[in-house]
Amino acid sequence: MTADARHAEHMTDPRLEVRDLTEFARLEQLTGLFRLTWGAREALVPLDLLRALSDGGGMVLGAYAGPELVAGAVGFRSADDPAVLHSHLVGVHPAWHGRGVGRTVKHHQRDWCLRRGITRMSWTFDPLQRRNAVFNIDRLGAYGHAYLVDHYGPIDDALNAGVPTDRVLLRWDLDRARPSVPGTAEPILDVDENGAPQRIGDGDGDGAVRLRIPAEFPARHALAWRVALRETMAPRLAAGYRWTGMTRTGWCVLTPPNGTEA
Repeated sequence: MTADARHAEHMTDPRLEVRDLTEFARLEQLTGLFRLTWGAREALVPLDLLRALSDGGGMVLGAYAGPELVAGAVGFRSADDPAVLHSHLVGVHPAWHGRGVGRTVKHHQRDWCLRRGITRMSWTFDPLQRRNAVFNIDRLGAYGHAYLVDHYGPIDDALNAGVPTDRVLLRWDLDRARPSVPGTAEPILDVDENGAPQRIGDGDGDGAVRLRIPAEFPARHALAWRVALRETMAPRLAAGYRWTGMTRTGWCVLTPPNGTEA
C-alpha cells in the first residue's frame, strides 16, 4: 500500500477546520489550550516564541470546531535536514478526547509538510502512554528509534510531576510505506497481577521481541515501569532495533536491525 493510500484510509473530521495561526489573539488562545491540556501553571511554549515561529515559517496550527479552538500543534524544521520537521507539541482539549481530533491534526501536519517538500516528521512521546503508542505506531505508522532517558528533566504539570520524563523519539516517513512488523516476537516483559512490570524472558538472541505496556498502573509502580523500559527497550533501540508494532492489548514489537528498511 502506498503512503497516499494509507493516508486516504484515515478520514479526518469534516467538522474541524485546521489553519495556520498568525494573529496574536489566536496565538494567545493556543498557549491557553496547551496549559489546559497538560495541567500546567506556565505556558509550555511562550507567546513570543509562538509569534517568532509563526513569523519564521514554522508550524503553528489550530483546529477549530466553529469558533472553538479544540487542538493545536507546534513544530519546526530540523537544522540538520530541511526535509524533516520536528513536531514539538500536539494538544487536544480534554473535552474532545476520543473524537478523532488528534488524527485530524496529525494528517493535516502531514499535508502541511508535503506541500513544503518535507517528507519526514519526528516527535517524542511517553512510552508508558499506551493509547498514544497505539495511535502513533499502529494507526499512523510511525516507529520508535531512540529511547531518551529523563529527556526534559523535571516537569511540574499534571502529566509529568514526580516521575522522570523518559521519552521515545519517533520517525514518521510521510511518503513511504510503514515498516514491516515481524509475525513472531519473543515476549520479554509483561504486566503482573498488581500492575507491576514482570520480566518473562531474556531476549538474548537477535530476533524480534515484544514487551507489554499496561493501559494504566498504580502510581507506586511508575518508577518501576520506567526502570523496566530502560532495561529492556532502551538498549535495543540503541543497538538499532525499531519499535514498529503496537497492539491495542499493549504489546509493542521491537524489530531487529536486519528486519527494518529504515
